[in-house]
Amino acid sequence: MPSPALDAAVDRIRTVFAGSTSPMETGCGMCHLPEETALLRTPDVELPDDVLWMFAHEVPNHFDDHPAVMRRILPQLAGRLATGRFAGLDAYELTGLGRSGWHTWPAEQACAVRAFLEAWWADTVTSEAPPYPVHEVFESCVTAGSTVTPYLAVWAGQPLGGPADRHLSDCLDRWIDDLIGDLTSPLFSWWSDPYRDEPLAELQAWLVEHAPPRLRAVGADPLLVFKTGLLALPYDERWTEEVWAAAPGS
Repeated sequence: MPSPALDAAVDRIRTVFAGSTSPMETGCGMCHLPEETALLRTPDVELPDDVLWMFAHEVPNHFDDHPAVMRRILPQLAGRLATGRFAGLDAYELTGLGRSGWHTWPAEQACAVRAFLEAWWADTVTSEAPPYPVHEVFESCVTAGSTVTPYLAVWAGQPLGGPADRHLSDCLDRWIDDLIGDLTSPLFSWWSDPYRDEPLAELQAWLVEHAPPRLRAVGADPLLVFKTGLLALPYDERWTEEVWAAAPGS
């Protein structure tokens, strides 16, 4: 069940974007049926989930007014994400929001979007059993928000040894080999901000500072803790025999 803070963020989205439409929308006739596109011109009518999901990740040039389309679907999309309504989640699905330029929308709208993404992430990372895997929500928020900074700040603010640290261990187990190889996949495979570099270095630096004590607090694999420490080294030094001689089990 969503937290009160997440419920409030969804309600704010619904209030701010109530009545939104893309009034002259013709859409992409190759991808969407006329009756589906017509829903974008009609305020406050729910879209079928499969149509909503397709609109959410559609590329901007498939619409006459891509930002207007995103504003139109946001109330329903936010509600579905908050409750885990969709069968699965992939960061790709929020590329539409990431490419919409929502940061440049009127302040009330931009603040509502930002507050929702941060509340959704906070609700997820503090839950024992969130509706979607934590790594998928993190990657989705980064894709939609074009930043890792506020989501890492939420992670850093959680109590040592709690659910957030167990989620951190699970995420790092999935990510660490890419991170020590300076690879952005899969974390930023759908990064869609052409004005900012992928924040790989920011994430690596944050992990060096915050992850080791949190991993130890939840009894993470010592090899995972060791690999995380390698992120503090220049790339070439991570692979020397001398460094790996200190690895657990060597």
